[in-house]
Amino acid sequence: MKNQKILVLEDHPLISMVIEDVCKDMAPHAVLSVVTSLAQAREHLFNKPDLIIFDLTLTDSKGEATINWLDSMFPKVCGLIYTGFVSEEIKARAVQLNYAIIDKACSQSVLAHEIEAALFKSGILDRSLSEAAPANEHQSSIVAYPGAKPLTWRQVEIMRMTAEGLSAKMVAQRIGLSPETVRGHIREIFKRLEVSNKAQAVNVFLKAERSVKMKLND
Repeated sequence: MKNQKILVLEDHPLISMVIEDVCKDMAPHAVLSVVTSLAQAREHLFNKPDLIIFDLTLTDSKGEATINWLDSMFPKVCGLIYTGFVSEEIKARAVQLNYAIIDKACSQSVLAHEIEAALFKSGILDRSLSEAAPANEHQSSIVAYPGAKPLTWRQVEIMRMTAEGLSAKMVAQRIGLSPETVRGHIREIFKRLEVSNKAQAVNVFLKAERSVKMKLND
């Protein structure tokens, strides 16, 4: 199978870091490149990406011109526009090219959801495989109570290290994500476990994990 590639065009280092973390978390097998301009993107002309995530305002391009340039250089490539500048003309052009578009004012959870959708749409993630079994690489069997939303395997990994006493920064260093991304995971874990602090989360998590192990041993 060929290496699947993600190209990120974003000239704000913190924003590109967040996008990079989400992509690495969801699709660690993909080759990810981050550039800040169309001139740098041109270097990937003969190494066509499967997905392009891009801002409209770069160091050498702005607005619809960015969309038109990318369409001419990478026709029919799946695209996700992540921008703080959205007009009706931009929306219409995005629809025409089948690009998804989201506002930078959205929450990180919305951003992650849209990136995941783009990864499926581009074929980097295989929906048929992820839906083939409930206990796949994205979803565990660990729940706060029957019927609750289960933790993902990444969240299980983070909780196991948190239960060992590691801080979010230490967890981030160990698994190669930014501390803010890990904190985002922890906030989502709190929601899924229905707790309000780390001590409660560890307590509920360990009980849930023991319950799963007991069922497996029955």
